[in-house]
Amino acid sequence: MNKNLYPWLKSLYKIIIKSNLFIKDNFGLIIKFNSELKIDVLIFNIVKWMFCTYKLKSNACNNCINCVLLNNKNHPNFYIFKNDFLHIEKVKYLNKVFSNNLYVSVYKVIYFSNFDFKNKFINNFLLRIIEESLYNVIIIFTCWMNFIIPATLFSRCYKYNLYAPNENIILKWIYKKKLFNNFDKYQLLTAIRISNNSPTLTIFLLTNLWKLRIKFINDFSFMFFKNHNYLFNNKIFSYKNNFLINYIYWFIYILLDLLKISISYNNLIYNIDYIKKIYTLSREISNNKIFLILDELYLFLNKYFNLLNYNKKILLYKLNYNIFFILNN
Repeated sequence: MNKNLYPWLKSLYKIIIKSNLFIKDNFGLIIKFNSELKIDVLIFNIVKWMFCTYKLKSNACNNCINCVLLNNKNHPNFYIFKNDFLHIEKVKYLNKVFSNNLYVSVYKVIYFSNFDFKNKFINNFLLRIIEESLYNVIIIFTCWMNFIIPATLFSRCYKYNLYAPNENIILKWIYKKKLFNNFDKYQLLTAIRISNNSPTLTIFLLTNLWKLRIKFINDFSFMFFKNHNYLFNNKIFSYKNNFLINYIYWFIYILLDLLKISISYNNLIYNIDYIKKIYTLSREISNNKIFLILDELYLFLNKYFNLLNYNKKILLYKLNYNIFFILNN
């Protein structure tokens, strides 16, 4: 097993390389994931094993020309397209790629990471590549949601799911790093849960944003218990604040915790390090108000990310005013 692989990637890596996929002339492979799990590392290791001239059962040799080229990010038969729209110019480029002679390795591998496949012509082009064996091409797709890949492509690919690891696996991984000895177990579990069980995002939160989150929790408590105008005056949600979106998500997690307490789902609470404050707050606000505020927050996020020409300062002002109105009526 490759030592560079994260613990949560190893089982799927084993499954894929032990399958019979690689006896095919060419095929498509889809891996769906539900959190930030460093899936690019998994793809890189799979491709490296495929290309390796002297591979062992589950390891690449790291010494052959294919391994060296991949390690140097300079392999002529490995192409990566990430977070982009597949327009016609890229299709022309891909056509040249498919037409070129193979160098060094047996396959060409094209990796699409979270691509947007809206153009039917492009979908048919990729479909033809998969179905015609003369190309010796393997196409790999990774995505958060299956529906972004057209059904015609989806049906002709091998499919795998990469799930977020459970909390115990992440905790062990964090403890091995020995960087967070000043955090107790409840704080670490909270960081894991509000990071959607993503180990790398958990580390980022603990390292860079934890003090900011503590300040947010205190400000949030003050807003609800002492003064609703605190939010309305933009002291929590400020357009000039670089961490606005973090604040919005933390706000949502607290509201969801309040709902969980109301239906006795206490074991699923996100903010378990502030459980006493959550319980106290649950007696101060009704579920109806929570649902209304959640609607406002989700509407704000939708407009914030999708309406590119919309004045976001006005958008934030509306959010603050609407939440203030809900809390006071």
